[in-house]
Amino acid sequence: MISIKSQLFKKATWLVLLLSVPLVGILIASARISGESSASASMPAHDKYGEPKQICKLECLSIRESSGIAASRFNRDRFWTHNDSGDRPRVFAFDIGGNHLGTCRIEGAAAVDWEDMAAFELDGKEYLLIADTGDNLARRKHVVLYLVEEQSPDVETWQVVQTVKFTYNDKPHDCESIAFDPSTRQVLLVTKDWKITSKVFAFEWPTEPSTETIKATQIATLPYPGATAMDISPDHQRAVVLTYTDAFEYSKAQGEGWAEAFSRVGRLIKMPERGQGESICYALDGWTLFLTSEASPTPLYRVPVK
Repeated sequence: MISIKSQLFKKATWLVLLLSVPLVGILIASARISGESSASASMPAHDKYGEPKQICKLECLSIRESSGIAASRFNRDRFWTHNDSGDRPRVFAFDIGGNHLGTCRIEGAAAVDWEDMAAFELDGKEYLLIADTGDNLARRKHVVLYLVEEQSPDVETWQVVQTVKFTYNDKPHDCESIAFDPSTRQVLLVTKDWKITSKVFAFEWPTEPSTETIKATQIATLPYPGATAMDISPDHQRAVVLTYTDAFEYSKAQGEGWAEAFSRVGRLIKMPERGQGESICYALDGWTLFLTSEASPTPLYRVPVK
């Protein structure tokens, strides 16, 4: 069932989960649908961001359910995205005008339930990290991250550089939000829970390939449900977590780790109204945010800096 998840299946699953949570969780989840989350109301708004706007629609109609987005480290005007479950293992390149730049097949990867991606530089090379971490029914024995070296969209086939299998130190979780901090080699994950809170997990990326399954450890709890995407700023000091309505930004003080950053109240960033929004990324300027939604043709939104 996970491998054929569609928008209708997601909504049906959400309704089943909604019926199983406590009353307060139902109230919060219901409020988020209307865009008036009690969690959002208690968080200070971020004054650095302007009004979000749709800037184009993506030309490539093969992008049916954009579930992750990443800003290229090669080209300031290039972005990458991938489909949700049910597609082949591939990524799509496009520019800020929505023009299709190429489709690249990821050899050595499976596409069970791809949910997010990250772009970063590590050890002098540019990479994309693809998260096969979706688990609607919370029953996968392990989930997978694929590391690939970013190349030109003209290169039609990319090889997986490293595959990492992991699980959580408590139980399986549905996870649609991943990020990577190259300064610490730390992978961050936020669970997509439909209760009152979400959990933040982390583990250190292994320096050598291994077939062992890594255990991610919980480092924080966030006061809202339904996280759908995450990214870390190019300076590695801020992280943004997206929900189906708004987003929340967390900053590290000097000498702090992500556990400390996520222990504080996140700064609210207003997002545009959209359907099934499951992707967000920082631009290379470190502030401007871009996001898509699982619509077709796929809209591209920009949240500018004031």
